[in-house]
Amino acid sequence: MEIKEFEGKQPRFELEKFFSGRLEGWGYTVSRFNALQNQFKIVADGKWNLSRRTLTLKETYTFDDGHKDVLNWTIVKQSPSSYEGLEDRIDGTAKGEQAGNAFHWDKRDVPDKDGKSSTIGFDDWFWLQEPGVMVAHASMMKLGIEVARLSAFYRKL
Repeated sequence: MEIKEFEGKQPRFELEKFFSGRLEGWGYTVSRFNALQNQFKIVADGKWNLSRRTLTLKETYTFDDGHKDVLNWTIVKQSPSSYEGLEDRIDGTAKGEQAGNAFHWDKRDVPDKDGKSSTIGFDDWFWLQEPGVMVAHASMMKLGIEVARLSAFYRKL
């Protein structure tokens, strides 16, 4: 899938607008053999700073096994369609592109339950379905092989 395939699709997804304010979400992860691995709830709160072109976003994932994972993102809008994201526990910079109703984070690492960065990479896609409703899909890769898929659904509050 290529981001350019979504040019002109509506409604237009603007990361900084969608993730500004409070959101809630739900999701699940399945293994490469389609076994349910976990389910989770998401609470997110974001703030867009127009003068700095920066979104600060805190996402708290609560998994069905009881553990929580908190991601604190700093996302900088580089151009009308490109973004860079930093998260305290993730090495490197996530690169993002937007077109039409879609947003794509290129591969990035993900934190483990113990707080360390994992060798599992995420290839994330987000699609705005209607104003205030977004779905996400991620392929989780290890050594170039998809080991799991994640689906999540977000709603602005």
